[in-house]
Amino acid sequence: MIKFANLNMLWFFPVILIALVSIFYSRKLRKQNLHNFIGDILTNKLMPGYKPELQRVKEYVLVVAIIFISIALIGPKVGQKLQKIKRKGIDAVIALDISTSMNAEDVAPSRLELTKYEAGKFIDNLRGDRIGLVAFAGVSYLHCPLTLDYGAAKLFLNAIDSKVIGVQGTAIADAINTAIETFKGKEKKHKAIIVISDGEDHEGNIDEVVKLASDNGIVIYSIGIGSYSGAPIPVEDKDGNISYKRDKADKVITSALEEGTLKKIASISGGKYFNMSEDNQAFQKVYNEIRGMEKKELNTHKYSDYQNRYQIFLIFGLLLLFFEYFIPEKSIKIIDKE
Repeated sequence: MIKFANLNMLWFFPVILIALVSIFYSRKLRKQNLHNFIGDILTNKLMPGYKPELQRVKEYVLVVAIIFISIALIGPKVGQKLQKIKRKGIDAVIALDISTSMNAEDVAPSRLELTKYEAGKFIDNLRGDRIGLVAFAGVSYLHCPLTLDYGAAKLFLNAIDSKVIGVQGTAIADAINTAIETFKGKEKKHKAIIVISDGEDHEGNIDEVVKLASDNGIVIYSIGIGSYSGAPIPVEDKDGNISYKRDKADKVITSALEEGTLKKIASISGGKYFNMSEDNQAFQKVYNEIRGMEKKELNTHKYSDYQNRYQIFLIFGLLLLFFEYFIPEKSIKIIDKE
């Protein structure tokens, strides 16, 4: 692949084109004028050794030299190659609750949007750690596999909304199990799961899956989001109108933060629980905890920067200019003296 460092210099190429047209037009005009003025016979007598072919060679060499130097001017860069990069860090998976209750607006702009914003800042802080994303509601799925490409991870994060999963509920145990399956390798350390939810677990079976995580050396940090008093859950219809979720008795359903499950999974696995509604540094504290964990060597590949190759074109251009200078404009005849 080829790219250019100084594309702003492309304006120079029309100048070259004009110069080329001028050179060829001037040569043609000079030849025509010479022919009209003295004719070919007198030309050979009055201008011994005159060789139009040599002049053409000089012009062509000059033109090619200018083209090579012009290409050097825009800075061609080639030779991109894949390099192996070694880093030290941990593997972390964010398990994000995207059930409809996360649309509640007891924190601004909503539980889900605030969580995505804070998770994005958390990813920005990572240095050498691999990050993955699991989205869950009534079921869970791997939204982004473990990666060192933080830009890609944030793109996946920003694409999450509560409409991604049609099965509603809050299956925290299933989310943890999906996160466990994301980790590769048998080492029982260097791994963390960050569960973010309003805590309304509708599945149960938490103890068993948390024990499985703990047995695999995975530390779980949990973050609660939402108010204790609760808030109604906005629902958008197909026309974009907003109403609030109601129960069978047509009463507005209120969703409140339930910390019990979140505290339990953090405690059993050796992690910690944080309340993001009360502490805007919750993610930063999780990051500090992760930075204190033992690191492992993580290998990845990335493309190195393009290598400058303008020198090749510059050298050829200068050599052609040097060669053009020594090309004679007429042939040299040796006159024998009798």
